[in-house]
Amino acid sequence: MVTAQPEGREPARKRRAPVTSRGEDKRRRILEVAGELLATRGYAGTSLADIAEAAGTHAGSLYYHFDSREQLAEEVLTSGTRAAMDHTRAAVDALPANASSRRRLETAITAHVAFILERSPAALAGARAVGQLPPPLAEPLHALFREYGDYFAELFEAAAADGAIDPTVDLRAARMLVVGAANWTAEWFRPDGPSSAEDVGQLLCRLIFDGIGTGRRRPAPRPTGAGEHR
Repeated sequence: MVTAQPEGREPARKRRAPVTSRGEDKRRRILEVAGELLATRGYAGTSLADIAEAAGTHAGSLYYHFDSREQLAEEVLTSGTRAAMDHTRAAVDALPANASSRRRLETAITAHVAFILERSPAALAGARAVGQLPPPLAEPLHALFREYGDYFAELFEAAAADGAIDPTVDLRAARMLVVGAANWTAEWFRPDGPSSAEDVGQLLCRLIFDGIGTGRRRPAPRPTGAGEHR
């Protein structure tokens, strides 16, 4: 009995021939297109046929470069998350040696937000699609997220030690709230909106360190009882 292959899977095939420079260019194009589609449609809404059409090729030819849709998605999302982490680290490392712990954390947050929203469709795809992935595919990405989270944990702990963050708060909860908010921007940010990605990152930093309240109580409403003069 012949059974249908699930999408993204193929029967065993012969070993591929060495990839030419033209083949490498095509492979990069496929990865680029896949990142853009995963960023806009998510994992569940992106098929191999969609990727092939956008890349100007046939779905069957994708198997020359990738064994399955899962492998293609894993490579896109992993590379995007790694790129975001490397970009954020580089932005922090570029600060002067005497930069305050607050400035280091602010730089990491704004660099992360700007990178996923404006500079890397693959990183944006990682922020949006990770919750849709099947467990075997998500695990390598979760390992990267844990590594990235550990990096932010160090920045939060340094800020608390310097008094930039109240050391009595649950730093893990604070970090999860902040990083979660940063990643969630991928769901609602619009490039044509009133705020740039940089603005959004800076606003998040303001919420962390300064708040957005005025510090003043609103005046109580005047009573309007029956005995009030008209």
